[in-house]
Amino acid sequence: MTAYSVLEDDKFSYLLTKQSFISHFFKKLFEIFCKTVFTIYTPVKVIGREKIPTTSYILCCNHNSHMDVALLMSASGKGFSHFGMLAARDYWFDNKLKRILTNIGMNLIPIDRRIKGKHSFSLNDTIALCRGFMALDNRSLIMFPEGTRGKPGEMRRFKKGAAAFALKLNVPIVPLYIHGSHKAWPKDKFFMRPTFIKMEIADPIYPSEYIEEHIGTEYDSGLDPQPVIQFTQDLESTIKQMGEKYNVS
Repeated sequence: MTAYSVLEDDKFSYLLTKQSFISHFFKKLFEIFCKTVFTIYTPVKVIGREKIPTTSYILCCNHNSHMDVALLMSASGKGFSHFGMLAARDYWFDNKLKRILTNIGMNLIPIDRRIKGKHSFSLNDTIALCRGFMALDNRSLIMFPEGTRGKPGEMRRFKKGAAAFALKLNVPIVPLYIHGSHKAWPKDKFFMRPTFIKMEIADPIYPSEYIEEHIGTEYDSGLDPQPVIQFTQDLESTIKQMGEKYNVS
């Protein structure tokens, strides 16, 4: 009996091969719409775009608004097809129609939430899909270390997921701070409001800094606690310091 391989599962082929014409077309339409909004309705200024690596990376920022994903993709200077995002498998992949319709507009990578203390889709499979997705044309990921949108203008404590994935995938995290999206489209509002938005990009943080420090110790693995904790703390500190320039905690 042949062992199951997530990379050979047809359900996830859209992540590992060139975009279909239909998927690329709708992503491009969405990209044009967003960039028009970010030019005319909520003018966006990006500082530090030259710091973004030419190879794969994970883009991380504070998270206050519905529009943050589109802002991050626009800030990168890359097309929207370039990015993948982790999404709850039990919600976004629970039926074929939802999976197909959603992934016409976004490259969603399944990650399993614990249901009754159990995982039905392994973390190793999620990591494998991320690695396969990024291997094609040096594509990148978007992750929000806060886990969910916070209160307007506030940052939650960062979770360790982004750092753990960066260590496991051996790709840098690019920290970014968004100022203004919490005013343009707050968490509980249905419509956007015209607001100026600024986005500042910091130098990439490379996982090698944390892995090399612990080689030969009990924290030799990229997913062991100490490197992940330190990486997470440094990432949170970097983004928080950028936020202080705008008098936002």
